[in-house]
Amino acid sequence: MENTIVKTLIYDNQVRLFFVDNTKLLNEILSLNKETNKIHKLTLGKTISVVSIMTGSLKGDQRISLQMTMSDPKFKVFADADAEGNVRGYLNGEFLKAPADYINQISLDRLIGHKGTIRVIKGSAMNQFTGITDMPYRNIADDISHYFNQSEQIQTYIEANIIFGNDNFFQFSSAIFAQLLPGAMPDLIDKVEHTVNTNREFFTSLNKYSKNQIEEKLSELFKDVNVIGYSPIQFFCGCSKEMFHGMLYSLSESELKQAINNQESIDTVCKICGRTYRFNDNEIQGLLK
Repeated sequence: MENTIVKTLIYDNQVRLFFVDNTKLLNEILSLNKETNKIHKLTLGKTISVVSIMTGSLKGDQRISLQMTMSDPKFKVFADADAEGNVRGYLNGEFLKAPADYINQISLDRLIGHKGTIRVIKGSAMNQFTGITDMPYRNIADDISHYFNQSEQIQTYIEANIIFGNDNFFQFSSAIFAQLLPGAMPDLIDKVEHTVNTNREFFTSLNKYSKNQIEEKLSELFKDVNVIGYSPIQFFCGCSKEMFHGMLYSLSESELKQAINNQESIDTVCKICGRTYRFNDNEIQGLLK
């Protein structure tokens, strides 16, 4: 059940409840981005974890894009996903290059601080909604729940659990998304949160269970469980060498000619997946025509 969202309706179809073990997805993205600092990994991991579970609520050509800005506005986190479960995310350069003596000692709470903000763009190409909220909880999952409560006026509970291994990769990661449907009683969200908290072992061991075992357990925990489907999630960047031609035009003509005369190549790196695209001197020569 790795990288698969379990989608259910509970409490007589009044609440939609999604959850996922996304450990494999997060470790794949971290290995591509090569973040080495624990706070970098935690910030990016929690952001991607939450965005990945939110793909279960998207339909058709809908996308969701998220930008978080820390109290120091130079530090930003980006993530986006579509209804097909394609997920990607990255930290901006200023965040990655923060001084080691600062970033090695700061907590996520202090990093977000009292000025952190979330900006969300959600919808299809023809119909998009943009919302911006503060981050009063300073822990990403609760703050994105706060975004739904404030900007979309939908009672939402989101949780992202991450456990680090000795190698500083994720030993385990899971996400939970619960949201009231129209006409639902407000206290049902509290019931979901209470059930999750009192059955922590199950929700942090999802990879140990088969589909049948998960469905049986859910029927024990919640009233009127209706499993409505399973949705895969996966990393997808979408970059290509052609996309980086434009970056070469940012170089001056003299810089391009110098590379050609010295028979040097120019490397460009995708900030999302870390993939390197190399342009040799013949390819660079084509830019000057």
